[in-house]
Amino acid sequence: MKLTSSIDAGLRGAILLTLGQPRGILLIDIDQRGVNRSFWAIAFCLPAVVCLRMLDWIGGPLPAAPIHAMALHVVAFVVTWLLFAVLTHRLAPRLSRMALWPIMIAAWNWCSVTENGLLLLGCLPGFFGAPPIVDQAAQVFTFGWALWVEWFAFRLAFGAGPLLAVWLVMVDQSIGMGVALLEALLTPGP
Repeated sequence: MKLTSSIDAGLRGAILLTLGQPRGILLIDIDQRGVNRSFWAIAFCLPAVVCLRMLDWIGGPLPAAPIHAMALHVVAFVVTWLLFAVLTHRLAPRLSRMALWPIMIAAWNWCSVTENGLLLLGCLPGFFGAPPIVDQAAQVFTFGWALWVEWFAFRLAFGAGPLLAVWLVMVDQSIGMGVALLEALLTPGP
């Protein structure tokens, strides 16, 4: 499969999974090249990641060195992503799921694009001046939906039971929180 076809299939698969359609998993390219290509999802997530950080700055203080802070945020985002991939690659044999790791990581990569899109979508009501209750409800709803998408992808692609899928989501979120804490310590204040 060509690069563009692999990316198209991955994004279409992720959209279907986000909408709760299990057949989305069948669209994702899972040969070795397809799994490697699924890391292009990082680039597709970057616009949403940058927009989310900028929206955060609109609602709060701007850091002393915004360009440095944004670069650090992007690096932290990529490091978090790769840490999860490496950790699950090491854990998969211990969970007797090494054969399923390629489809799991490819599905997780592509679903991360729709998850970040959901997070951005949830911030838009507040940006456009919606009442705080609507803003908060939208953010809670889209955050919950994003977590569900990740859980659903783990269930389908990794053959994970409900608790293992929850645990994997928690591992991913814990890595993200740990790296975010380190990022906050390294970001120059206002």
